Amino acid sequence: MRGRPLLRGLRPRLILAFGALALITAVGTTAGSYFEARRVILKEVQDSVGIRVRDTLRELAPRLDQPLTDASLGLILGALNTPAGNDEVAVVHRGRVLEDIPGTVARVPAELREEVRRTGNLTFQRFNRDGRPFFAVGTTIAITRPVGDDIPPEVYVVVDMAAQQRNLATVGTTSVLIAAGALLLAVGLAVFFARQVLRPVRDLGTAARRMAEGDLTARLRPVGHDELADLAATFNRTAAALEDTLKELRDRESAARRFAADVSHELRTPVATMMAVADVLDVEAARAGGDLPVAARTVGEEARNLAGLVEELLEISRFDAGVAALTLNTVDLADAVRACLRTRGRKDTVRTDLRDGVVADVDPRRFGVIIGNLVGNAFRHGAPPVEVRLRADGADAVVEVADRGPGLPEGLGDRVFERFVKGDAARTRILGHSAGSGLGLALAWENTRLHGGTLTAGPNPGGGALFVLRLPLGGVR
Repeated sequence: MRGRPLLRGLRPRLILAFGALALITAVGTTAGSYFEARRVILKEVQDSVGIRVRDTLRELAPRLDQPLTDASLGLILGALNTPAGNDEVAVVHRGRVLEDIPGTVARVPAELREEVRRTGNLTFQRFNRDGRPFFAVGTTIAITRPVGDDIPPEVYVVVDMAAQQRNLATVGTTSVLIAAGALLLAVGLAVFFARQVLRPVRDLGTAARRMAEGDLTARLRPVGHDELADLAATFNRTAAALEDTLKELRDRESAARRFAADVSHELRTPVATMMAVADVLDVEAARAGGDLPVAARTVGEEARNLAGLVEELLEISRFDAGVAALTLNTVDLADAVRACLRTRGRKDTVRTDLRDGVVADVDPRRFGVIIGNLVGNAFRHGAPPVEVRLRADGADAVVEVADRGPGLPEGLGDRVFERFVKGDAARTRILGHSAGSGLGLALAWENTRLHGGTLTAGPNPGGGALFVLRLPLGGVR
């Protein structure tokens, strides 16, 4: 199972990206500033102490007595002492050690002393003792007039770096505080600019949702001349075109419905006349014999089909005009189903499983239309045996109509209840019989909706199609 993303939406991701960039920049800048300050401070100490020691000894060397006495060594010690007395100075010569602070030589690293003895050059080293930082300088004094095998004295200066370390700590703390402030400022700016940048996107989403809900008047207000403004203008043009197209389609649909209603009304009287003539023709053709009876029956059947189509179109036009109404009666639905099957000549060809005592407030005529159209559809497009089952389910009455035919075509689903929709393009008029107008299920659905019920279509577990009608027992909800 895939986990849900931690960051959903563009704004959190933009803020995170800005924050990460600001954090990286702040950390890099802080680290760079700290290490540069550290380098400058250490170099300043090294240069100042080194230059002072070198210049002092260079100036002092010609004035030293030869051979070197304790007084000469003391002169060196005094010359290197600073007025502030922050440095520790030690002079070592032939085993003699002069220190302004006892233990100074002991604090000098052995590596530094070895390097000074070996090279005699000015040598530096940083080290820590007891958790405190020190900086040591060591060198030898060049003897101007050596006596015999006299060796130059070693001079060491040890500087306590605690003050410099405190300065570095202050620099680090200040840098961190500045970086934190800059990070907070960057995040605040990121939130502000993300809101500004994404506002057109949010407006676009809101307008798109309004359009999805049916409000085709939704429009955006382009601001500026950037890509988002172009997107808003494109959306507005698309929405306007869609609104115009849908309006045109609705106008055409309305015109088509008015035309169908007008034609149905105009055909009603001629069709009634045709039905009367067909009945007379049946009687006369039976007397004449020959092929006339077959022809007369065909004409009569087609006239009845046409009359049924006209009645269905008229009924559909009533729903479109909003004038279809219910005449509710309290009805035993089992009796109503039996009466419907009997009226349509299906009493002996339909299997029934009807629970008695299921009583509901329905319009008997419209309920009969629903059942009759479902059963007729099962015989027309399915295959026997056709079953009708009735039961109560809570506050609903449930009627199921099942057949054993090929079932509903794949992908048709609830579109089967749309007008003039037929599940198979090959359903044509066969052997002189009509394959249906495509309005029967649409009328069944409209009458179900008028009752406040539902009508669904799906596969029958035993093969074929299954239509399930649910009506509230207490009348329209």
